[in-house]
Amino acid sequence: MLNSFRARLILVFFIVLTLVQFATAFSVLTATERDNFLQQQKSLDIGANVFLEVLSNRGIQLSQSLSVLSADFGFKRAIATGEQETIESVLSNHGSRIGADAAVLLSPKGELLTSSLPGLTQDDIQSLFDMTTSNNNALAILNFDHASYQFVLQPVKAPTLIAWVGMGFLLDEKVAQQAKAITGIDVSFVNQATGRTEIASTLSDDEKRSVVEQASLFPSLLKMPSENIPVDYLSMAIKLYDHNGSQLALLHQSNLKWQQSYQHLRNNMLLIFALTLALAIVIAIWLSGSLTEPVHQLVTYARKIGQGKQPGSIQGAPAELRVLAKSLSLMRDDIEAREKDLVYQSRHDSLTGLLNRFAAKQHLADLKHELAGAMVLLDIKHFRHINDIIGFANADTLLVLFARRLEQLAPTPDLLARLDGDSFLLLYSQGIRPEHLLKSLDMLESPFPIQGSNISLTVRAGLLEIDGNGADIDVLVRRAEIALNQACLEEQRIVSYRQGADEKYQRELTIIRDLPIGLAQNQLYLVFQPKVDLHLNQCTGAEALIRWQHPTLGFIPPDEFIQLAENSGNIDIVSQWVLQQAIQQLVAWQQRGMALKLAINLSAHDLVDTRLPNQIASLLKDNNLPSGALCIEVTEGAVMKDAQTVVSVLQRFRDMGVSVAIDDFGTGHSSLAYLKILPVNEVKIDRSFIKDMLTNSQDVMIVNTSIQLIHGLGFTVVAEGVEEPEGVEILRNLNCDIIQGYVFSKPLKAAEFDLWFEAFNHANPSDT
Repeated sequence: MLNSFRARLILVFFIVLTLVQFATAFSVLTATERDNFLQQQKSLDIGANVFLEVLSNRGIQLSQSLSVLSADFGFKRAIATGEQETIESVLSNHGSRIGADAAVLLSPKGELLTSSLPGLTQDDIQSLFDMTTSNNNALAILNFDHASYQFVLQPVKAPTLIAWVGMGFLLDEKVAQQAKAITGIDVSFVNQATGRTEIASTLSDDEKRSVVEQASLFPSLLKMPSENIPVDYLSMAIKLYDHNGSQLALLHQSNLKWQQSYQHLRNNMLLIFALTLALAIVIAIWLSGSLTEPVHQLVTYARKIGQGKQPGSIQGAPAELRVLAKSLSLMRDDIEAREKDLVYQSRHDSLTGLLNRFAAKQHLADLKHELAGAMVLLDIKHFRHINDIIGFANADTLLVLFARRLEQLAPTPDLLARLDGDSFLLLYSQGIRPEHLLKSLDMLESPFPIQGSNISLTVRAGLLEIDGNGADIDVLVRRAEIALNQACLEEQRIVSYRQGADEKYQRELTIIRDLPIGLAQNQLYLVFQPKVDLHLNQCTGAEALIRWQHPTLGFIPPDEFIQLAENSGNIDIVSQWVLQQAIQQLVAWQQRGMALKLAINLSAHDLVDTRLPNQIASLLKDNNLPSGALCIEVTEGAVMKDAQTVVSVLQRFRDMGVSVAIDDFGTGHSSLAYLKILPVNEVKIDRSFIKDMLTNSQDVMIVNTSIQLIHGLGFTVVAEGVEEPEGVEILRNLNCDIIQGYVFSKPLKAAEFDLWFEAFNHANPSDT
C-alpha cells in the first residue's frame, strides 16, 4: 500500500500538518513563557522596591522614636548618674510603646552597658557599633542568637556624648507577614551568620524546607532571580545589610497566575491541535481507512498502557505495530519494576534487607512525640577479625543469618535497622528489661553454621531509655553509641547510658580533634626527670615526659590523651613529635657539653613499625649524635601486642647501640617469661614496689629479689618513683644502679633541668 500514490499523499499530508502544528505551538508557547517570565520579574522588582521602602519606613519610625528617647532629660540624667534600674525601666517602657523587640545601652566607646536581650555579649554588639559609627549610618542589622534585628543606634549627648542607645525590630515571621500584606509577595528572612541557615518566612513549611536545602544558591539570587527556590516561585535575594552578606531577605513571587494563563493557552492550542488532527484523521480515514485504523488501535493501546492498564493485542494491525505495542508494554513493566526497586534500595540495606540508617532515622523522626521506650544498639565484637578469618563472602552470609535471627527475637523490636557494617539498631516502644535483653543476646550468640563450621559471636549492647533523653534523634543515637562504646571498653554485655557520659564523650572528641592542632601550635611540651647513677653519684640521664596545657580544657593528664591517641590512630604523630623534640634536646645538651642519655617512651603501635629503627638511626646520624645518647622505654603490655615483631624491632635498636629499657617491671602477668627473651639493657622497677619500702618489709624483699634477678641477667636496674632520702639509702645498700624520682627532682622543663643538672653534679662529685 505504501507504494501507491494515495498512501504517500495521505502520509505527507499528515506529517506536514503535524509538523506545522508542533512548530506553531512551540513558537507561541515559548514566546508566551518568555513574556510571562518578564512580567513576573517586573512584578517581583516592584515588590522588592516596595519591600525596601517598608524596611526604610520601619527604620525611620525606629529612628524617630529613638530620637525622642535620646533627647529625654530624665533618661540622660539616669545615664549620667548610673541609675541602672531607671535606665532599664525607660528602655523597657519606650521599647514597649514602639513595639521594639530589643534595646541596648552602650558606653561612648561602644561597651555594652544594658541589654534587653539575655545573653547578648560585647562581641555580638561590637561589629554593629563599629559599622554604625564608622559609616555615619544609624541603621544596620544585628545578628544575635540565630536571628536578625533591624537596629538603630543613636548618640545620647548632655551636651557631650555620654552613651549610645539602640533599639531594634526582630525580623521574624510576623514582620514577613506584614511585608507580604503590603507588597503582595512572600518574604523570607534568612540568617546564615552562624554557619547554619535560620529562616523566618511566609512560605509553607514544605516550601521553607525546600528553600533551606538550597541555601548554597542564595548568593546567585543576589544577581539573578531563580524559578526553583522554591518550586513555582520566582525568587530574588536582597542583602539586609551591605556589610554582611550572610543576612538576606528572599522575595518570592508566585507564578501561579502566569502558569494558569500559560496552561490555559496551552490547553487551547492542544484543543486546536487535537481538532485539527482529528479532522486530518477523518480525512485520512476517508481516503484510506486501512492505513489509519491500525494507527488508531496503537494509540489506544499506548494510552491504556499509560493509564496502567493491560490492553489486549492489536488485531489486524501490521507486524511492526504489534511489535511496537509489545515493546511499550514491556517498557511499562520495566519502569514500574525499576521504580519499586529504587525505592526499596534507598530505604533498605542491600545485604540484609533491614532498614538502613537513613530510613531508621526517618522512621524515628516520624514518631516525633510518640517516640518512647528503649533504644538498643548492638555491635558484633571483633567482626573485622572474623571477616579476615572466614572471608568476605562468608562474613556477608553470617551477617544475613544474624539479621534473620534479629527478626526472630522475642519481644519483637518495633524497629530493626542496620546502621553500618556490624552495628544494628533496635527500638522497643514499650521498653525492654535487661534480663530480657540478655536472653536476646544469648540467642544471638548461639553458633551460626557457616560452610560446615559453627561460628560463635560475641555481641555487645548499648541500652538507652528514651524518656529523659530528649527527642533529638541524633542525640538519642549518639547516646546509644556512647553506651555501646562503654560496653566494649568495659567488656560488659550490656551497658545502659549514664547521665554525664555525653559530656565525657564530647571531651574525648575535643581532645582527639585538638591533638594535631595542639602539636602544631606548641601547646604540648616535654619535661625531663633526672636519672641519678648511684655508683657515680651523678645525674647521667633523664626521661622525657610529655605534657599538654590545653587553651580551654586546661592541663590534660598524659594518660588520658595518650590513650585516646592510641584508640583514634593519632599516636603516630605524637610519637614522631616526641622523637623530634628529644633529638633537638640532645643536640642542645651536646652543644652545652652535657653528655646525657635521654629516654623516650614508645607505644605498642610504634614498636610494630619496622621502619622506625632506620628512621631513628638516620636522625641520630644527621644530628651527629651517638647511638648511646638515646634510650627506648617500652612496657611489657606493649611487647605482648605482637611479641615476635616487637622483639625483632627491639633487637635492631640494641644492635645499632640504642639502649632499650623495660618500664613498669613487676606489674604484668608474665614479666619473667618475656624478660629472658627481650633484647634489653635496663629494667625499671615499678614505683608501686618502691614507694612503701620504708614501711613494708615485703616490698623491700621484692625489690631486693628483683635487683638480684635483673643483675643476674646482665641488665642495669632503675628504680623509679623514689621520694624519700631513706629510700635512696635502702636502694644503695641493695646495689641498685640508677634512681629516678621526686627525691632528686620533679620533671623539669629544659631550661630548669639545665640549671638543676649543673647544681646537682657540682654539689655531688663523682665517687669514682
